[in-house]
Amino acid sequence: MKNITKENIFSFIILILAIIRGSSYIFIKNVIYSYSTFEIVFLRFFITGCILAFIFHKQLLKTNKFEIFIGFLAGLFIFLAFTFQTYGLQYTTISKQSFITSLYTIIVPILELIIFKKKLNKILNLSLLLITLGLFLISFRDLSNFHLDFNVGDFFTLLCAFAFAFNILLFSKIKKLELNVLNITVFQMLITGTFAFIFNYFIKNNTIHISFSYSMLYLIFICTLINFLLQNISQKYVSAHRTGLILSLESVFGTLFALFIFNEQLSINFIAGIFMIFLGIILVQFFEK
Repeated sequence: MKNITKENIFSFIILILAIIRGSSYIFIKNVIYSYSTFEIVFLRFFITGCILAFIFHKQLLKTNKFEIFIGFLAGLFIFLAFTFQTYGLQYTTISKQSFITSLYTIIVPILELIIFKKKLNKILNLSLLLITLGLFLISFRDLSNFHLDFNVGDFFTLLCAFAFAFNILLFSKIKKLELNVLNITVFQMLITGTFAFIFNYFIKNNTIHISFSYSMLYLIFICTLINFLLQNISQKYVSAHRTGLILSLESVFGTLFALFIFNEQLSINFIAGIFMIFLGIILVQFFEK
């Protein structure tokens, strides 16, 4: 009973994180033309890593080599995810990117099946089918003549979804090991920022431009520091596919924020796709057991 209570509590925390992540698209859109992609990733994650390292410096002294290795892998996945996401948002809409990003809902259990031979139950299969159909619908502007509205920004976002899926899967598989999640999170943030710094130097041939707007501060402290710290801790108590399913609700919240703030227009098939994805998520949450 105690474990069930913890799972419910941390599942609710992940739901709050989904709302935060949904709001992040608005703020990324606000800073995307003032900072380069790598500058955004660097400022978000390296500063977060430094803050966490300062707060938990005593624990960091006890870090083992395996925690550093896991932190390196996690940092690589998050660097790829947010680099592709930030690039993608330059060429696609907030509402569309938020739903394509939720593809990691499908990718996580598929990776578990391929890598760990974990079978999918019937409810999960039905949920994945609904989500797949929903994502198919939002990828077409006009179903009458099958006009595909899938651009380079959507492709970058798809790569982002794969990187997020690997990150979720990584943390779900280490939760049974006696590892310090806080130490891993600190190294994850620092490695992500370091990758961004290196790529900015060699690709942009430029140093990092250090400046802070209100939107950037929100991305650093709310969408990065609080979000990843709580997510990594929560995954000790919540399964990988449930974490992915709850976090995929960020697509719903991202679309709602886009509607109210940027007045983005939605087509009938897009609305139908949203409904099917939402139904698939709710189906698993109520009938998974």
